[in-house]
Amino acid sequence: MRVKEIILIVIAIITISACSSNKTISESKRNIKKELSTDSEQQYYYYFLEANRKKLLGDLNGALAMYYQCLEIHPESAAAMSEISIINEVIQNHDTAIKYAIGATEKEPNNKWYKINLAKLYLIIKDYNKAIIVYEDLYENNKTDLEIPYNLAALYSHLNNYKKAIELYDDIEKSVGVNENLSVAKQQLYLSLGSKTKAYEEINKLIKHYPNEPRYYGIIAEMYTNDNLFLKAEENYNKLFDLDSANVLGLLSVIDFYRKKMDYDNAFFTIKKVIDDEKVEFNQKILIFASLLNNQSEFNIYNQQIEEHLFLLKTKYPDKKEVYTLYADYLIKMKLFDDAQTEIEYILDNFNGNIIIWEQLLSIYSYNNDFNNLYIKSNVAIDSFPEHSLFYLFNGLSANQIDKSEEAAMVLKEGLKTIKNNPELELDFYTNLGEAYYNIKRYKQSDYYFELVLNKEPDNFYVINNYSYYLSLREEKLEYAERISKKTVIAEPNNSTYLDTYAWILFKLKRYQDALYYIKRAFENGGAESHVIVEHYGDIQFKVGNEEAALELWKLSHEIGNNSESLLQKIKGKSID
Repeated sequence: MRVKEIILIVIAIITISACSSNKTISESKRNIKKELSTDSEQQYYYYFLEANRKKLLGDLNGALAMYYQCLEIHPESAAAMSEISIINEVIQNHDTAIKYAIGATEKEPNNKWYKINLAKLYLIIKDYNKAIIVYEDLYENNKTDLEIPYNLAALYSHLNNYKKAIELYDDIEKSVGVNENLSVAKQQLYLSLGSKTKAYEEINKLIKHYPNEPRYYGIIAEMYTNDNLFLKAEENYNKLFDLDSANVLGLLSVIDFYRKKMDYDNAFFTIKKVIDDEKVEFNQKILIFASLLNNQSEFNIYNQQIEEHLFLLKTKYPDKKEVYTLYADYLIKMKLFDDAQTEIEYILDNFNGNIIIWEQLLSIYSYNNDFNNLYIKSNVAIDSFPEHSLFYLFNGLSANQIDKSEEAAMVLKEGLKTIKNNPELELDFYTNLGEAYYNIKRYKQSDYYFELVLNKEPDNFYVINNYSYYLSLREEKLEYAERISKKTVIAEPNNSTYLDTYAWILFKLKRYQDALYYIKRAFENGGAESHVIVEHYGDIQFKVGNEEAALELWKLSHEIGNNSESLLQKIKGKSID
């Protein structure tokens, strides 16, 4: 056991038992003397004191053995039972701890500390009803110890018995007078009960007793704001700032007031004050902008003001990573991906990057089809976060795109081992493994992964389209390819890519008239800009006897970027054969 752990255990034991051990020894002496012989009494105290010594030195097992020896000598010893309970709690044997805690309370029912220990154990195992029974008994017999009703009220509140909790807080208030903790606790409970009038009364009571405390005006102003009572809220904010014009909590609170009131001129004016105010913690400033960025309706309207104030924040804190991260988030929300990429690359060059920042950067590379950078940076991300599955997917995807499909297959299979309870991500890995194995002509493995996807997701049109097209190129399982490809054109009848794939499968099946119908639709739905679709259109026209139309389409395919040797041979020979 490490030294720090021993110290923590000793502190825990001392905290739990300091109030009880010495007291229980002295309280039990009379009973022990009556029940034990002189020799047994001396032996008992020897073992008890030796147990305490071992406990303080961190030898919990040794101490436990000594306390059990005490019970052998004196089976009625509540003190020994209590200490056995406390050590078992520390080593998390909760059932045993409770058993001996109950024994201690039965032997000495008037010992407050034994009952407090028992209640604490019930809380640890989340048996709140039993904890309440113990605390109710404690409160009945210890009216002057205010910690007991505080704990009991918290328990009732946890179990949603708000009325009982309020009654206990009222009892405490009769003893200690008006108190912020009590009034705020009751305010929250009244709000939970839907008793807003009572909730307001509690805070007004604080204001009446402490009229020069600005914080209470802030609390009630927030309540009025939440209830859209803006005039009353403003009145109390004014009182707050009359008492303390630079009140930090008030400044932060009034920003939310202005935002809810739709008074954004004052909201941003106050945000600027907060940015400049050295007394406002940096993290609180960050939270304001995080809230603005996450509120889509505000962002859509006030993104220019948000950027201006983010720039002010960036100027004030040029060495804080969080500011650059916020600005990158802003740029991403504005779809300024190139600028966001620059910002994130700066973060990674100058600060420690976290998983989210790396995900943002790699997503931008993927969006921009920047597969070289995606490949390089995803390798770095994997080294930094080897258990994060998504980075393996980015790496495999990019490797596939830059003719490193052997490597793609290896990294994707490695990444599969890191996935835990994420079936959708698993399917993305299978899809890219299918592509990788197809690229390196390991077709059985490619088909295996595509089929895995379709078994789990029969309507995955991306996989259906690619897989069926690959089968058509290999002229394998063409009837099956036609059947699954047809699903895509039924679902998306104007998708030129799906129409082209289906037409090409029909072409391979020598159903040329059917193929002509679908390739024409592909051409008319945007396919005229794809040299592959235009070439396919020419091939199909040739097979149905429209040789002049075929030649014109082949020439068009060449004009829009198709420089394949096979196309040039078709044009030169005016034939597909």
